[in-house]
Amino acid sequence: MKFILFGIGSGLPDLTSHQSALYVQTVEKKFLFDCGEGCSYQLLHHDLAGDALDAIFISHYHPDHVSGLFMVLQMLRLQMRQKPLQLFLPERPAVMVEFLQYLYTFPHRFSFQLHILPCTEADLYHKEVTAALTDHLRNYEESIAEDQMPNPMNSYSFRISSPEGDLVYSSDINTTDCVLPLLRDCHTAIVDAFHPEPEQILKLQYAGIPRILLTHRPRPELLAAIPENAAEVFQLAMENKVYTLG
Repeated sequence: MKFILFGIGSGLPDLTSHQSALYVQTVEKKFLFDCGEGCSYQLLHHDLAGDALDAIFISHYHPDHVSGLFMVLQMLRLQMRQKPLQLFLPERPAVMVEFLQYLYTFPHRFSFQLHILPCTEADLYHKEVTAALTDHLRNYEESIAEDQMPNPMNSYSFRISSPEGDLVYSSDINTTDCVLPLLRDCHTAIVDAFHPEPEQILKLQYAGIPRILLTHRPRPELLAAIPENAAEVFQLAMENKVYTLG
């Protein structure tokens, strides 16, 4: 398995990074996890446009994780992609179809079949992918209840398995506690190092994970607190670097 971080930035844009996106290539398949701003550029840069991708997985609907999706779909449409594409969404897939219609991007007129599916069915189509709910959107519970909004607050982390070892992409999380079962015995974890408190990240050094890539603009206080004996485990994630497992 190999993977490339197309975007490691946070919700606040900056000049040094793109928004969240992860490309994963297994022996047989090519996946994109999250699709932040700049993703269409990155696909072109890595020669992964057209018919390359097999599926796109969106962890949650914050703009820095989904805003690039619409340009990617438009690009694939204009490129006359032919291979069917699966789009796994965290919640309310019918709303996504309606929003694409608002954008005059009509899926029924695409040159390819776009299959919109819930993240809960990821492993039914791709046995190597496991999706697990996280706690990232739970802070919105009071506001959603007060305004009687239909948002179910679904946010996912993903585990991708391979013979060389397993990769976990936490996407955004409030605590690492919510993804501990998903992290068990994995080879590499890509972990949101901005939202969780530093102690939540630091305790992962005892989880037996050989490599933890810190993404989403890690807090300075976290980086200062990493002990010397864990410096090889905790690494700053790098955009456009080709990582491998094994």
